[in-house]
Amino acid sequence: MHVSFQHCDQSEQLRLDERYVQPGPLRCKLCGALISAIDVAGAQSWLETQTTRKRELADSGQLATRKQSTQQSDEDIDRDGLSAELAACALLCPGSLKMWCRAAESSKGNRGRDLLRRWTGFKKPVEVKHTRYHDAQRGFLLVRPPRQTPGRMRVEYIDDVYYVLMVGEPYHHSMIGWTDRQGLIRDGELNPVPIQRGQRECWGVHWSKLRPIGELLAEVGCGGKFGALARWLADLGRV
Repeated sequence: MHVSFQHCDQSEQLRLDERYVQPGPLRCKLCGALISAIDVAGAQSWLETQTTRKRELADSGQLATRKQSTQQSDEDIDRDGLSAELAACALLCPGSLKMWCRAAESSKGNRGRDLLRRWTGFKKPVEVKHTRYHDAQRGFLLVRPPRQTPGRMRVEYIDDVYYVLMVGEPYHHSMIGWTDRQGLIRDGELNPVPIQRGQRECWGVHWSKLRPIGELLAEVGCGGKFGALARWLADLGRV
């Protein structure tokens, strides 16, 4: 399976079963520019298999419905989210695609840890959020309470991570901005979108208030070898 992107009037493919030679985020081989839009249709078969597996877990009671949208089924939401995570991994840390796939195939929860520190080189893990549309009214990065927590949305439920917003529909996604916990609390608000019957409250920020991806990528490699070791230990839950 593979992902693909276009830049400098050329189309390139990146296979998920091979290690990407170039370290760091995905860049155009001709001009060196950062790639922000990607097509993951080449991984459609794998994505559909994982989406079906999630629905089987839900049907067996091992995975609860999230009721994140009244316009989309849980299956569509799972497909959107997994497709967006794959796209984010390919853009931010293509060398870790195989490891991300193995993690996605497991049944372990990964709230706040879609992309690990040792994969990206960032100081914090990355949580990938997705929306299909973004314009003057639509396109919010939303955080909802963790599963099995009671009551209303609380700022304590906002994780100390980097939140990245992907936009688009399977299987075409663009990365349009990011924020951290402090920025989300400062620039966001409680329930910026209507809460429908059966849904939980959320905290969110409009995409126009997010920071440019280039600012986040400036953190790659920060801390040298010691920083890389600290991130590896942190991903293992030791620090």
